[in-house]
Amino acid sequence: MGQVSGFARAMSVRAILVSAALGTLALTARPVHAGVIEVHLKEQSFEPKTVSARPGDTIAFYNDDKELHSVFLPDHESLLAEHFIDPHARYEIAIPATADAATYNLVCTIHLNMKGTLQIIAK
Repeated sequence: MGQVSGFARAMSVRAILVSAALGTLALTARPVHAGVIEVHLKEQSFEPKTVSARPGDTIAFYNDDKELHSVFLPDHESLLAEHFIDPHARYEIAIPATADAATYNLVCTIHLNMKGTLQIIAK
């Protein structure tokens, strides 16, 4: 009997650990459709010029230049406050799951002619 209860106890511990691990994965996993969208900052332009993302997506901004750039959504700082990106560095933002579908102006505050568009498309 001691072997059966020891075995049962070991199985219960394993079941708890597996449940905890699966619960952690569920809390940290991104939505199935979530992706990473790359935007390159080079020669005073955004590439692509229009960035389409869904709530839950991550946007990775890459500064491919030898000069400092910034990324900013004027009048929508809660979504993307001004952030400076050093040469050959990367900066990521996650589009909140609660973000509404909308179109925003994307700018570099250092290079005033450097403009793009961020489109958040329906969930």
